Amino acid sequence: MTPAMRMALLAAGVLFALFLLAKLLRPRAGRTPAQREAAERLNALKQQAREPERSVHERAALLRTAAGIALDELGRAGLAASLARRADRLDPAHAEGVGLLALALRKQARFAALERMLWRKLADAAAPAVVQRAREELERLYDGPLKRPEIAAALRRFS
Repeated sequence: MTPAMRMALLAAGVLFALFLLAKLLRPRAGRTPAQREAAERLNALKQQAREPERSVHERAALLRTAAGIALDELGRAGLAASLARRADRLDPAHAEGVGLLALALRKQARFAALERMLWRKLADAAAPAVVQRAREELERLYDGPLKRPEIAAALRRFS
């Protein structure tokens, strides 16, 4: 390797490191005071959800609230989906969690993942409210982004 190639490789490495550093620091610097406050509330809720003395239902409710903040106030659909999934694993019989997770996945345009999750919920859920919500979300998915109105109509017929 020639000295010029080594210098070019070193320069590329330094530029890449600076790019990563800038990318890491930029979101924090670009936040508004309302977004910073929402991020603080979200972090506090996540911390409370880790407290072992809380019941499973309380922890799931805290995670759902945090997911709502991530989605509505911070515009972070991926984080919201992750928090909603954690809440759903803790309390799978809660219909609001299905709707929140569906909304987060829809905002990310992860329609295949949404479809799989909803069919799983429809098959596994024991709570009638969860089954109802999963069916409604499937109808909305097939009528909308997946463009399969015949499946949506079949789901409506069997409800």
